[in-house]
Order: sequence, then structure tokens, then C-alpha cells
Amino acid sequence: MAHLWTQDETGWNAEKLVSLVFDLGSIGALLPAGASGVGESGELARAAGAGFGRLVKTGEAGAGGWALIASPDFGVRLNGRAPTAGLRVLADRDEIRVGVSGRYFFSTESLAVVEPFPGAERDVFCGRCRQRIEKSAPAVRCPGCGVWYDQSADLPCWRYAEKCVFCEARTALDAGFLWTPEE
Repeated sequence: MAHLWTQDETGWNAEKLVSLVFDLGSIGALLPAGASGVGESGELARAAGAGFGRLVKTGEAGAGGWALIASPDFGVRLNGRAPTAGLRVLADRDEIRVGVSGRYFFSTESLAVVEPFPGAERDVFCGRCRQRIEKSAPAVRCPGCGVWYDQSADLPCWRYAEKCVFCEARTALDAGFLWTPEE
């Protein structure tokens, strides 16, 4: 799940992007849709002349990406530049600045969590033990490479080693994010 790194007096914090639209407030505050003029349905209408900056989910729920939409007078910069024609598709670790006070980093990194395996059209096999993972069985999808692993008392495949078999993702369920913005 995508998130936005925000900074306060305690340091950097990862805020999950759970709504379809987020409004970047005029003072750099991140607000969920509906909190400052964005309708519940996510429409982008705004009074004429008022500047705005928004993060908008693209594509279907659970798929797609995120885009930044900003009016030229709002003072938004993405990686140091104004979004071309007021629109830019976001990529992992993009820096978003709003005026002089608001600074954020967009990230697509997710954390490893044990969840019921959702099933698939074809059989899916555990990255470690190579057994077929049953629908609804406790499993972990590696946040680095996307490979599924069994994770139960009988088959603790995700937690078996310190790192994923196929990438550098740490297997501790409380490991936290691999990347955080610079201090």
C-alpha cells in the first residue's frame, strides 16, 4: 500500500494513503478527501482562482498508481520541478514540496503482514517450501518481490531466514521500512 512520509517534531512518519483523493492543504497539511473542499466522490472541482494540490489514486481499487494534480499557483514542486501541465504520475521516493513548509516523500514500499492467502486462478507455491498455498491459509507476500510464503505454526516459511529467498527484504514482521527519508 502506498504511503506518504510526513515530518513533524518527532521525525518522519509513514501515513497510509487509504482514500482515493488527498488534498495538500495550503499550509502543507495532508488532509483526506472531503476535509477541505474535495467531495466524497473524489471530484476535483474547486472555486475559480483557488489553488490546489491533490494526490489522486488512478486505476481500479487495489491496482493502479497515484498521480499529483496541482494548479500552477499552489507552489507544488515534485523532485524540485513544477508538475508538467499540473499533472504527474508519482514514482517511489518522489519528493513533494508545498510552498516552503510542506515536505513529503511518496513511497510504494509496503510492510510484510500475515494475512489469509487470497487465492489465484493458478496454483501458487510457497517461495521456500514449494508447497501449494491453500486459499485462506496464513501467508505473507514479500514486500520486496511479491513472492508468497506460508506463515503458520506448522509452516513458518516467511520467518525461516532473516531475508527473503529472492530479494533483500527482511523477514521480521516488525522490521519496519527499508527506506526512510533523509533526516
